[in-house]
Amino acid sequence: MTPNDRVNEELVHGMVSMLEHRGPDARGFKSLPGITLGQRRLSILDATPRGNQPMPSEDGRYWLVHNGEIYNFLELRDELTARGHTLRTGTDTEVILAAFSEWGVDCVRRLNGIWAFALWDAERQRLLLARDRFGIKPLYYAVHGTTFAFASELKALLAMPEISREPEPAAVRDYLVDGIVDHSDQTSYRGIARVPAAHVIEVSPRGEISRTRYWGPPGLTTEASFGAQPTDEEYVEEFRELLIDAVALQLRADVPMGMCLSGGVDSSSITCIATALRNGELSRGRLGHAERDAAPHFAFFAEFRDAGIDERPHVDTVVDRTGIDLRITAPDANDFADALESVVAHQDEPFGSASVVAQYYVMRLAREAGVKVVLDGQGADEILAGYLPFIGPRLGGALRALHLGGVAAYLRRKPRLIPSTLRYALLGPRRRTSWLGGGSDDSWLGEGLHKSGTLWIQPEQVEGTVLAQALWYQITTAGLTSLLRYLDRNSMAFGIEARVPFLDHRLVELSLRMPDRLKVENGRRKVALLRAMEGIVPQSILDRQDKVAFAPPQGRWLSQSSERLRWLTSHSRSEEAGFVPRDALRDALDLAAADETGTHARLWRMINLELWLRQSNPAVVS
Repeated sequence: MTPNDRVNEELVHGMVSMLEHRGPDARGFKSLPGITLGQRRLSILDATPRGNQPMPSEDGRYWLVHNGEIYNFLELRDELTARGHTLRTGTDTEVILAAFSEWGVDCVRRLNGIWAFALWDAERQRLLLARDRFGIKPLYYAVHGTTFAFASELKALLAMPEISREPEPAAVRDYLVDGIVDHSDQTSYRGIARVPAAHVIEVSPRGEISRTRYWGPPGLTTEASFGAQPTDEEYVEEFRELLIDAVALQLRADVPMGMCLSGGVDSSSITCIATALRNGELSRGRLGHAERDAAPHFAFFAEFRDAGIDERPHVDTVVDRTGIDLRITAPDANDFADALESVVAHQDEPFGSASVVAQYYVMRLAREAGVKVVLDGQGADEILAGYLPFIGPRLGGALRALHLGGVAAYLRRKPRLIPSTLRYALLGPRRRTSWLGGGSDDSWLGEGLHKSGTLWIQPEQVEGTVLAQALWYQITTAGLTSLLRYLDRNSMAFGIEARVPFLDHRLVELSLRMPDRLKVENGRRKVALLRAMEGIVPQSILDRQDKVAFAPPQGRWLSQSSERLRWLTSHSRSEEAGFVPRDALRDALDLAAADETGTHARLWRMINLELWLRQSNPAVVS
């Protein structure tokens, strides 16, 4: 967007070519006074040329480029048609345009789905950028002089020669020390920002930027007591119905679909619900449209036989129950080293662990099977307190609310939780927390980061139990945001759309309203999900006491590939920039070569940072 100027169309074509992997099916451009729009299309609904973008509104006033999926587009289509709109395609893109014509910017509140879109108002010469409630679909922007540019991935913006490739030291510091990324509107590049989740950005003809948040904290529970209550079963039943409804909505597609399956309760629940809906064993409830449903015939699984992370027996249990066709990938240390540079290039920014590489292989497997959409269990741990560290906020909130008997009974069994319980009771969730481990020791950093500051922001002040506040922070700021970026880039690297039923906003709002005891109780986590899935998911999956995150053998991979990674120590960009001390990477590789048992989190971050700096080719920071 360049007010009162001719946009460099050749430059926009170059930017769009950087996103071919996201939309391998078609490309489109439209130049209008003040703006040039470009798009790569991944055809999920109405694969005919009628669905190509940029797409105009009925009257030609609005032009839209859109990435993602509006799951309730059929219901919205019915409503808009009844209001007099004529829709000529079978796409959700056209529904967004009609919805905006009817309701204006408030239409985003009616959308259930994953989206990032740019809408140009040719009459008012204004640009609107909008992103879904959780930021499942990405959207970035940069301003240079009078030019405002936006794109789905950073690499497209970096195709503009005016945009600086200089790294943001505060982002580098947060990543190296805490392993945290995607926790701020600032990206790892100084000149590029991300459109915040649940926001609309408006750019005026004079280049003025305004931001509006259209979805904020729902009502969080204030109930931290222990012991079953009569209303609990109502919550569980509502959760069950909404989860089935969310899966049913997300089965809408005109292309082949598959499932990501790990053996845990989250992906097992999605897989069992989807196949039961396909077989007619579950009702679609209130949904009246079934004509666009896809049948998920494939499940994709990354297998690791190392002790403690072998999920194959549990996956086989789900396959036996559902009859789904299981496809398996088993990446090893050589595969890890082979794919690492490609994964870094697709991710655009540093990432948390080697599990992202394993996920990359799962998506490649899905593409080889001809699938263009996958359902994934991401989000359940964040909305239902599935991670072990959530026990501290649960007990701390109960102690703060003076539910002393229940807290004392739990701490007698697990006295090691006394310090975290007291800390959360006294301080709440406002302390800085690294969920990915690594602590906050920054003494080992290079001189270039000693005064860099941090991008950390404090949790939003919302009323609710300590656990509910901690969950809201995880969902919106520190945790889920990075996992969603990893999933999107890995899936779109192979032209696949990843959908996440647990992040249907209605389900998230319900989960945050539910009492703490329906998330953590008597040592069990995700209590509401476990109870809701009785009779749907095999009982042996629901009874599991171990939690195995999607985690490859990172320590072994780093140890076995340490020699192949040794080239990174030659003319290290991170050392030259002063981000890490001299020889730090070499010393860490030496340590990994001699030890396969540790996770080597610090080494992983240094390797990842080094590869990212080399690929992004930034100016050396002094």
